[in-house]
Amino acid sequence: MEPKKKLLIGGGIGLGLVLLYAPAFLRWSEMNARQEQLEAEIALLKRENGRLYQEAKRLREDPSYAEAVARRQFGFVRPGETVVKFQRSAKEPQKR
Repeated sequence: MEPKKKLLIGGGIGLGLVLLYAPAFLRWSEMNARQEQLEAEIALLKRENGRLYQEAKRLREDPSYAEAVARRQFGFVRPGETVVKFQRSAKEPQKR
């Protein structure tokens, strides 16, 4: 067989293989990137879950902490306490 013919056949086979496997490689690459993204999200959610577990445990076991949270988040007061609310002036920056 002539070298020119061999080169043409080899090039055709190579091009065919590229066309055949390129979409699969691109899909694999996309899936690999998505897997990394999901693994990072899982790690973040596990940390958040641990933090929330500790918060729930502390709320169940520490009455003074539970009271402080109820006062801060919900404005709870004890019987006999008087609530005094202050208005911020327009010039005063808000604190968080």
